[in-house]
Amino acid sequence: MNKLGVIGSKISYSLSPDIHKLFAEQFGIEVDYQIYDLDEDPNLFIKKFFKDGGVGLNVTKPFKEIVAESFSTNSSINCLYANGTKGTSTDGEGLINDLYSKNINIDKKNILIFGLGGAAKSIIESCADQAKVYVASRTKDTLDNVLNTYPNCSPYDGSKIDLIISCATSLDESSLNFLKEVNLSADSHVYDINYSNPTNKLIRDLELVSESDMYSGIGMLVEQAAASFFLWFGKRPNTKMVKDTLNERL
Repeated sequence: MNKLGVIGSKISYSLSPDIHKLFAEQFGIEVDYQIYDLDEDPNLFIKKFFKDGGVGLNVTKPFKEIVAESFSTNSSINCLYANGTKGTSTDGEGLINDLYSKNINIDKKNILIFGLGGAAKSIIESCADQAKVYVASRTKDTLDNVLNTYPNCSPYDGSKIDLIISCATSLDESSLNFLKEVNLSADSHVYDINYSNPTNKLIRDLELVSESDMYSGIGMLVEQAAASFFLWFGKRPNTKMVKDTLNERL
């Protein structure tokens, strides 16, 4: 039995155990994937997990950046592998793969990333070579930090946007007002990387684009999980089969 899991805070809703069970069944691999809801610094837990024979861990809010400080040179990670000796982020890869599966081409497009936490940084790294990336945040310090770290990004200046990627885990009135004012192209899309989150309905209710051009983050979750699975087992799952069992539309 291969011991896997996800660490985070207040993540009892996570679909990751179900997703990795479906992946494992494709290859006849036995896995025990658990949710570990932690209130304290996760590093001691991580060390014990791998010392006790753990194979791989996913990392989610609010620990992506904290764990990165100890296990990677990246600014944010969501996957620990190689017996806990290596860490990386599969968030950006997961988003890109899900966009491709939806026939959303970002090449030479204008993208706006709103909310600049750990997942957003991985997404910036994956998108910036293909698209023009604009960024926005509720706090100036966060925005300035990202602009200094990723000089190939620009603060949003009112340019026409082909794809909004919302990475904010909550949306206040000022955030919603900002999103309403974004200058969208005629065939634009909106992607909220959250799932089972009030942000899904809040963004849908803005009616920024048609229902068919609006997505939650379940597809990204499946794709980033597949990238983690490959790091753990060297096998690439069929993600379409798993997505087809989930309600990935906002």
